[in-house]
Formats: sequence, C-alpha cells, structure tokens
Amino acid sequence: MSPVIFMLTVVAAIFALVNPLGAVPTLVALTEGFSREELNRVIRKAIMVAGGMILGFMFLGEYIFSVLGIDISDFKIAGGILLFKVAFDMIQGKLSTTKLTPLEQQDYVEREAVGIVPIGVPLLAGPGSITTAIIYFNSRSNGILDRFSVIIAIIVVMIIAFFILKFSMNILNRIGKTGSLIISRIMGLLLAAIGIEFIVSGIAGVLVTLGI
Repeated sequence: MSPVIFMLTVVAAIFALVNPLGAVPTLVALTEGFSREELNRVIRKAIMVAGGMILGFMFLGEYIFSVLGIDISDFKIAGGILLFKVAFDMIQGKLSTTKLTPLEQQDYVEREAVGIVPIGVPLLAGPGSITTAIIYFNSRSNGILDRFSVIIAIIVVMIIAFFILKFSMNILNRIGKTGSLIISRIMGLLLAAIGIEFIVSGIAGVLVTLGI
C-alpha cells in the first residue's frame, strides 16, 4: 500500500471514530447561550485536548506494549472487537457507551470546561480513536514514512473536526439530528469493516507467532 493510500485510510478510520458530525448536536446542546467567543474557546480546547490525547497515547503505545508484555497482534484483536462494538452502536443510531456516559453528559458545570470533558474526551478522543491510532502507528510493517503518515492523518482529522465544530450550528440547521444519525450509521458500517480487518489481521499474527 502506497503511503498516500495508507494515510487516506488512516484519515477515514480516525475521522469515522472521532465523528465530529455526530458530536455537533451534543456541542450545540452543551453550549446553548454561549457567546461566539466562548464557543470558539470551547472548540479550540476540545480539539487540542482530543488531538493531544490521541497523539500522546499513540506515541506511548509501544512502551505500554513492552511494559505489559502485550503483542500488537493481541491488541489488534482487542481493538477490532472494541471498534465493532462502537460501529454497532453507531449503526443502531446510539451514542456509543464507550465514549460518553450519562454522568459525563451532566458534568459540565464550568462553561468552558465542556471543551475538555465531555467534548474533547471522551466524545472526540474516545477509546476507539485512541486504540486505532496506536494500532496503525505501531504495526510491525510500518516504516518511518508510514508512521509519519499516521501523524499527518491525525492532524488533518483534527483540522477538519475544528471547522465542523466551528460551524456546528449551521451544519445542524442544514442536516438536522436525523441527518447526523444517518451519517453516523454510514460511518458505523465503515468502522465495522475496519474492526473485522483488525481482528483477522490480529488472529493471523497470533497464528504466525505460534508457528501455525
């Protein structure tokens, strides 16, 4: 796979998991009554926190594997199962329970703190997006160019997410909550396929390790 195709694949996967379009209704609801300046600060915080979390765990992934004695193939299987769970929730038109709990939905007393929790984490940077970034970045077949492509892909997704959230009110008015759910379901199908690919690839890696 060429570096460009690989980067576009990562962009599609991370974008589907970050799902900024799906976050639009939640952002609009949590920031009702905010001034434009306050909303912009919330969005900037959300993007910085989400991007920082994904990149941070991605860079630490290899060391976490080493300390815990986890093989990337094992992580692919676990990550694939998690992605399939997230995808299934999205296809069902539900906000995945791996991303935002009812308690976290209520925990936004400080106005601009919603940019950190729950918008930044876990709504944008949830377990699914973090796990996927770790897997793509730490796959054995990835050279320096592929790793660099993963970093660029995450930055591109964060930039796209920033502009989607910045114009969230206009987007919501145009597509509505129903349109947001439809887009989430389409992304869910994409994630389900990626989850299956991770599981199959992980099982193949385990079999090779066992000499089967």
